[in-house]
Amino acid sequence: MKDNPIIRKANIKDSKIIIELNRRFFHEKGRDWKKLIFSKHSEMFVLELNKKIIGFTGLKYHNWNNVVQIINIFIHPNYRRKSYGTKLIKFLIKYLRKKKYRTLTAEAPSLNPALIFYLKNGFRICGFHDRYYSNKGKEMALFLSYDL
Repeated sequence: MKDNPIIRKANIKDSKIIIELNRRFFHEKGRDWKKLIFSKHSEMFVLELNKKIIGFTGLKYHNWNNVVQIINIFIHPNYRRKSYGTKLIKFLIKYLRKKKYRTLTAEAPSLNPALIFYLKNGFRICGFHDRYYSNKGKEMALFLSYDL
């Protein structure tokens, strides 16, 4: 019997786990996870399996143009390639359609498997920035969108 994951809004207790997962696996610096949980311009969600957080994602709202940006999407390495990331994306799409947003956007490094993940989940490339990262142009940031 396969366990069903639960996706729910993140809370203050979850911020410690998100911070630790980021420190161990994602290595993104300068992100204030607690602020993202409590801001009126963003939301964070966690993916739980058997009451253990195995992933998270977030949204940043751009109300001026009715667009929402994925902050991050992360699945613990032990749980990757099991469709949990796709479950998060499908959740976000359904959630945002109910709220009547126009487009969901994301950013992915050109040499990162996240790019393929987004494309497989129906996103399209809508732009790039060849100096977005501090690696002297070896990798570009690709911007993707999904029309809701």
